Amino acid sequence: MSLEKLIDQEVEKLELKTKKVLVYGDIHFPYHDEKALKILYSYMKDYKPKVIVINGDVVDFYSLSDFNKNSDYFNLQKEIDLAREHFRMVRKLNPKAKIYFLEGNHSKRLQKYLWNHPELEGLEYLSIPVLFDLDRYKINYVSSEIDYWKKSSGYLDLGDVVVMHGDSRLNGASNSKYAGYSAKNTMMTIQKSVVMNHVHRLAIVSHYQYDKLMYGIEAGCLCQKVPTANWQQGFVTFELHKGKMVNPKLYYIFDGTMYADGKTYKYKK
Repeated sequence: MSLEKLIDQEVEKLELKTKKVLVYGDIHFPYHDEKALKILYSYMKDYKPKVIVINGDVVDFYSLSDFNKNSDYFNLQKEIDLAREHFRMVRKLNPKAKIYFLEGNHSKRLQKYLWNHPELEGLEYLSIPVLFDLDRYKINYVSSEIDYWKKSSGYLDLGDVVVMHGDSRLNGASNSKYAGYSAKNTMMTIQKSVVMNHVHRLAIVSHYQYDKLMYGIEAGCLCQKVPTANWQQGFVTFELHKGKMVNPKLYYIFDGTMYADGKTYKYKK
């Protein structure tokens, strides 16, 4: 057997043991960026992830928030319809992938609303899995709680990695206005690699200590950018090899364009 064939065999063996993971979040329908979403879909087709984590805040639930708000922007049904279409598209593009949806703090606006209207509490049609039709698209739902004495923190364990939305109250994460600081502080607190969204920034921080390599990763956003906010559009990939995170990568989307793996992804109408 030639050396080339021997090398090819070894590479194939390694690939069989490696699982591709893609993490993204903070779409905030209907305040999403259509260009960024189309680029995500296009890259999914090329990357072919085995695991996809939709890491919270798919919808904004603007009309249910506690903040002062403009009723001209109330359109709850539109938010739900856009989310359902998104889940449908992700499943269509990745028919064999394991897909998880982690609950974020904006989904908790619905829970708070129901607490204030107890006559609606318990209606199954007002639960997140039913509203978003998650069973239909075979998407695994990871819930979280906002009670002080909560039992679920909304974590997803993937090998040696903890994926969380990254809200301080829901997940106990640390938050900062500077890229990388939230993930670093959360990583050092839990002493494990962590991937989080919520802060709308992209960053990778690594820490090595006592033969242990950890990563703190912030996975960006796919919502519209705000000129005064330090937000960065994009998403994150990494691989799990023998249960350990390897090869984490950031993918920046800027003005409808992304450069990745020697290819240009550009939004087209």
